[in-house]
Amino acid sequence: MKIAYIITSLANAGPIAVVRDLVSLMKAHGHDVDVYYFDPTKELTFACDTRKISMLSNFDFAKYDIVHCHGLRPDLYVMIHKGWKCKTPICTTIHSYMEQDHAFKYGKKWAKITTRMVLFSTVRDDRIILLSRHMRDYYKNKLPSGKLTYAYNTHVTDSNAMLTDEESQLIGTFKGVDRLLCSVSGLNRRKGLHQIIRVLPFLPNVKFCVVGDGEERQNLQQLADSLDVRDKVLFVGYKDNGFRFLTMADAFVMPSYSEGFPLAMLEAASMGKAIVCSDIPVFDEVFSDTEVSRFKNDDADSLKMAVERAILEKGILGENAKARFDKDYSAENFYNRHIEIYNDMIYSKRNNSNM
Repeated sequence: MKIAYIITSLANAGPIAVVRDLVSLMKAHGHDVDVYYFDPTKELTFACDTRKISMLSNFDFAKYDIVHCHGLRPDLYVMIHKGWKCKTPICTTIHSYMEQDHAFKYGKKWAKITTRMVLFSTVRDDRIILLSRHMRDYYKNKLPSGKLTYAYNTHVTDSNAMLTDEESQLIGTFKGVDRLLCSVSGLNRRKGLHQIIRVLPFLPNVKFCVVGDGEERQNLQQLADSLDVRDKVLFVGYKDNGFRFLTMADAFVMPSYSEGFPLAMLEAASMGKAIVCSDIPVFDEVFSDTEVSRFKNDDADSLKMAVERAILEKGILGENAKARFDKDYSAENFYNRHIEIYNDMIYSKRNNSNM
């Protein structure tokens, strides 16, 4: 199968990393893949040819069996350049609950406008891939339901990636004899990390390592200072392969208010780590209560009990989460689901053209 992926850039961002992993899997299974991108940022390396384009560049759809878009500009590009007699099936992946995500980024008023722009840009796509069953149901009244399907994402971690000696010493010294919670994410309000800091005064012998950076970092540091728990929180900043820090953690925490699909949580599960997470619908679908320790957002008592449970039951929770990851979220499942969708699109397109 010859496949084209159209993305915004080669930046090290969640959706782009998903495409990078998908490309690697497609290549490993013998498919011919090209990647097209718009922005000059080059942070990720792909296992195929990558070509920079602009909104005015021509595109030969007929060269490919499938064209798969990720993002607003790729969808707008397809909407502009796709011929009315185009026989190549085209799909797009929506990576978030758009209105919720944009409300955190731009405010509720602008979110309504930007969300409509994104949804409209998919008008010429043959299939729209969502990241979970719940997300598919969320969009069924916002997009043509016949176009909607879903595929769970995953992240292929580098098994050779380890902490440096300096990093190991830093975390070991910080942790001491205490229990260590760890998050790996961009630092923004949507991630809900302030909830962990707020509950630290009530969790003796528990510390928190924050891996990642973003606009919320200063607010989180000020919160830790105001609660007099600055010595219990370590900000290590952005790190390549941030999951490496989980090797020294007792539990991974993901207290998000909204997520498209929890890639960092899957990384933790693949490592057999106990997981503490908020009770948002996508987390409810991905893992059961025997696989994660769940809490109610903005409920300090609920969060405190969830952390205590994760520490007490970290062995069995980690084992259960890893078993679920291996069963449902492995790289092979990720590959097989996309191939299933691609083949169904090709079959449907051929049948419709023969009618």
